[in-house]
Amino acid sequence: MKKALLLSTIAALASLQGFAQCPPGETEVTMSVSTDAYGSETTWEITGPGGSPVYGSGGPYSNQGSAGAYPQTPVSFCVPDGSIIIITVEDSYGDGMCCNYGNGGWAVNIGGNDVATGGSFGSSETATVVLGTDLGISTLDIPAVVPQGNLSVSGKVVNSGLTPVTGFTLEYVVDGGSPVSQNFTNTIQPGGNYTYTFTTPWNATVGGHSVVVNLSGVGGDAYAANNTITRSVGVATQSVTRTALVEEFTSSTCAPCASFNSNFDPLLTSLNTNVGTSNFAAVKYQMNWPSPGNDPSYNPDGNTRRGYYGVTGIPDPYVDGAPTNGTGGALNTAQAKPAYVNVEITYTLTGFDLTANVTVTSYADFAGTYKLHIAAIEDYYSYPASTTSQDEFHFAMRKMMPNAQGTTVTLTSGGTQTYTQTYTFTEGGPAQGNYNLWGTLDGVSLVAFVQNNTTKEVLNADFVNVVATGVEENLLDNSLRVFPNPSNGLVNVVFDLPAGEKATLEVTNVLGEVVYSATRNVGAGAQRELIDLGSLNNGVYYMTITAGDLKSTRKVTLNK
Repeated sequence: MKKALLLSTIAALASLQGFAQCPPGETEVTMSVSTDAYGSETTWEITGPGGSPVYGSGGPYSNQGSAGAYPQTPVSFCVPDGSIIIITVEDSYGDGMCCNYGNGGWAVNIGGNDVATGGSFGSSETATVVLGTDLGISTLDIPAVVPQGNLSVSGKVVNSGLTPVTGFTLEYVVDGGSPVSQNFTNTIQPGGNYTYTFTTPWNATVGGHSVVVNLSGVGGDAYAANNTITRSVGVATQSVTRTALVEEFTSSTCAPCASFNSNFDPLLTSLNTNVGTSNFAAVKYQMNWPSPGNDPSYNPDGNTRRGYYGVTGIPDPYVDGAPTNGTGGALNTAQAKPAYVNVEITYTLTGFDLTANVTVTSYADFAGTYKLHIAAIEDYYSYPASTTSQDEFHFAMRKMMPNAQGTTVTLTSGGTQTYTQTYTFTEGGPAQGNYNLWGTLDGVSLVAFVQNNTTKEVLNADFVNVVATGVEENLLDNSLRVFPNPSNGLVNVVFDLPAGEKATLEVTNVLGEVVYSATRNVGAGAQRELIDLGSLNNGVYYMTITAGDLKSTRKVTLNK
């Protein structure tokens, strides 16, 4: 509705301009722009094919103090009849004109009709308009890889001209073979589109194929360049079960993120995400905004992934590389799709050296560039210093292996490849810019996924939980963390126990005198306590936890 209201506003502004007195043989074209809060990012140009001649241009515009839609003065100019015009709208930041910072948009109006509109894009978007008659093929909706058998051939045609088009013919040809032709009798108005579907399906056989759709039968069609569309399609030998990849950009300083995660995290838990044989894997990237922007889990790898997706506002969730509303229905729909690439990940652990071993098997030929990404994520940590209501965090990415650029993979039918990456982790001391763990390697999972580097589609994923061998003897010592340190008096104590025990916590001063003591029964697994040492003087203290045969000590500095 917001977008519809915006376009109505743009159209109203354009109508106020009236019609210029164009000479015979020329037609008035009006470009109307409504910016978001960052008008300085927006520029546009309307040209002939190849960039010449330039009929009109505009921007950059002024920035505004808040999100919204800010109409600019429409620009009108005359264009020779029969011309083909190319509209190019650019955003220098890469987040388009809608809808992170307002419902901006643009419209080209000819003869009182909007013949091209837009606004929701990344760095740029283009449109073609013919000042005459034109019908072209805009899409061929066949996935890059499909299963064997009968496949529907469908897509959209669009009227990019100024006159209605009634009746046209489409044909599809596979690998240069016999064409399958069909007549359509529909009327398509200027700026309108129509979804076509051939009644005769394509009997897809295993291998790589070229599918071409041609359009004909439009009288006076002035632009032939959009009458053909081609798609390379791989037909798979088999499919495998998909492990859906859930990604989220978030922050401990983002109140809307905390609100979103209060529902999203329980949903992921209910799906057994990153656990056992679940078909859901998750990776979260902690960002360094909004203010104060001091999330300790923010690191360069997360920032690289942010740039890859063009994220400008958080929370921002994705499933299999596509934006999602984060509902259970959306995640289950994504997971139900068949996959034609199998991903398996295992690991070896030597000391603090964690090695990921990933095997990728393709059941079809995939055209394009694909990357294998491996994310080491921390299953859980507590951060009460968060500036929001959220102080427990799950699935936080700590390192991309080897980096966030990933590793290029070649996907050919029947091909199997193995990739190995190793990283030496540091337990404790997480801070912005580093890859340190909040806890121990025993709380880490590895998530591997194969992604189309251009379309961002994730083909499949897998995960494995790291279990450090021999950790029971030193689990308490490896996991004990106290923070913040130095502290103003309130100290968070986080530790793991292999079994339920009676745990005693003692705080002593530099003279060895016990200044604080508490004992309680605790269960196995992760524990968290908030200790108030505010009554003690500034200085150095030693905090010791004893549980059965396990004992560990940390130094704490009070600086109130």
